[in-house]
Amino acid sequence: MPRIIRVNMQTLEVKHQPVDKSYLRLGGRGLTSWIVSQEVPPTCHPLSEKNKLIIAPGLLSGTGVPLSNKLSIGAKSPMTGGIKESNVGGTTSFNLARLGIKAIILEGKPKDDALYVLHISSDKVSLLQANEYRGCGNYELHQKLRERYGDRVSILSIGQAGEMRLLAASIASSDVKGHPSRHAARGGLGAVMGSKGIKAVITDKATSNQIEIKDKKTLQKLSKDLAQKLVQTKAGLTKYGTAQMVDTANALGGMASYNFHRGSFEQAELINAETLYRNITQRGGEPSVPCMPGCVVRCSNLYRDKNGRYLTSSLEYETIVLMGSNCGISDLDVIASLDYHCDDYGLDTIDTGNVIALMMEAGVLPFGDGGRALKLLQEVEKGSVMGRVVGSGASVVGKILGLDRVPVVKNQGMPAYDPRTFKGMGTTYATSPMGADHTAGPAIPGRGGLDPSKTYDLTDPRGQVELSRDLQIIIAVCDAMGWCFFVGPDPNTMHLTAKLLNACYGWQVSFEDVVEMGRRILRWERDFNRSAGFTKAHDRLPAFMLEEKQPPSGRIFDVDQNEIENMFS
Repeated sequence: MPRIIRVNMQTLEVKHQPVDKSYLRLGGRGLTSWIVSQEVPPTCHPLSEKNKLIIAPGLLSGTGVPLSNKLSIGAKSPMTGGIKESNVGGTTSFNLARLGIKAIILEGKPKDDALYVLHISSDKVSLLQANEYRGCGNYELHQKLRERYGDRVSILSIGQAGEMRLLAASIASSDVKGHPSRHAARGGLGAVMGSKGIKAVITDKATSNQIEIKDKKTLQKLSKDLAQKLVQTKAGLTKYGTAQMVDTANALGGMASYNFHRGSFEQAELINAETLYRNITQRGGEPSVPCMPGCVVRCSNLYRDKNGRYLTSSLEYETIVLMGSNCGISDLDVIASLDYHCDDYGLDTIDTGNVIALMMEAGVLPFGDGGRALKLLQEVEKGSVMGRVVGSGASVVGKILGLDRVPVVKNQGMPAYDPRTFKGMGTTYATSPMGADHTAGPAIPGRGGLDPSKTYDLTDPRGQVELSRDLQIIIAVCDAMGWCFFVGPDPNTMHLTAKLLNACYGWQVSFEDVVEMGRRILRWERDFNRSAGFTKAHDRLPAFMLEEKQPPSGRIFDVDQNEIENMFS
């Protein structure tokens, strides 16, 4: 039977609880957001004992369905002040699901300043003191934990940023090669984990599968067909990864450059997918790596330096742009080094890239100076005042520097798609309960909504509210399943979701039931945020996006604000 592990960090008690009936049809983001909405006071301080950190595999995790092993982590965000779910690849979701663990709930705060690791095996769960790991970055920590617990464990951990409870702190997840390179990065959930005194959650490899599949033949057929389709349709992602978006966004004039002063970068060819692929293949890296078990798209990569030494994995569009063109940096090796240090310290590369660009705008260092950007980031490891500022996110840094052009929504830094070109994405930034988050409703070229007969021009303000709303509903479902959204956020995926759930669990859900699941998750999240003090004024982009014409396109963000404020009515 599935169970929930509840860990009280004040009493240091670990309890195994049967799954309440109301939880049985929830997983991933659906379960994290439901538990947060039921158990966390919306007005509590995010780093207080009243907040809780929820870790939950998706409903399809561990079943053998392709791309279904993402892990959801949820809490009240110290960055946005609202509800937060951040999902991540790696191997933990797969193992938790197969061990029959529906969720882990970390609650309370330790009475002392001790650090702990939570070790989960097939027969017991142990909470162990771990003060010897204090101050370890994620790379050193994962190496030491594997030496102690074995090479086959899955690890979730925080680096120095999480220990210091910095607002941009992430939670690292070990990938299939053991690198701490996958991150639940957004919203500062690493700071919440640090406030609970947990340095790492270690999960032993599942030796058996406790998921009882009701119709194995149908599930296997659906999974095989899906895998074949993904291999055929995602070949570009497999070869080039998400970096293939660099040339597209740059050509459209929607790629964040020079702290969002421009939508194109004159040296884009030095940081695009072709250059990345050439560097990787010439240096003995790996251009195509799975980020989790069952990943057939393999859009991650392993990047080496000029001497063939491991540097980071994986370099993706958001990091390349926010730490590259948005800072005027055109050297992929520098960008990869910045990415490595963020992974090691446990920092969100999106917010940190925005921070560095804001520092450049304020004259702390010049645009394009990668060497000084690296030195600035390395202050985080030292725990200096400057390092703590750097790790506190774009909203805080913008206030400290007295800047009025700060690309944040709900205090969270914007991803690399400029809303003045990607108007549906900008609508998602404005309205998602998660703050500025491209994965919450990814309105990029070629994406449609729930009505397959409708098409949308991403640069035209018309229809973007409907598109964003539909994509947010679909993505909420994908997150609840444990799916990477490269499975395809579209109506066909919602139909397939119903078939897979019915085969896996013996349910009788329809397309409409699945879509309603997504709507319900968004309602819980928006209700929580309203109770936390959010108003319609929070669903806005910064004023400069509405007023400042973006070179070279001359566009502004002109989606009707009244439509935006009423999109979830």
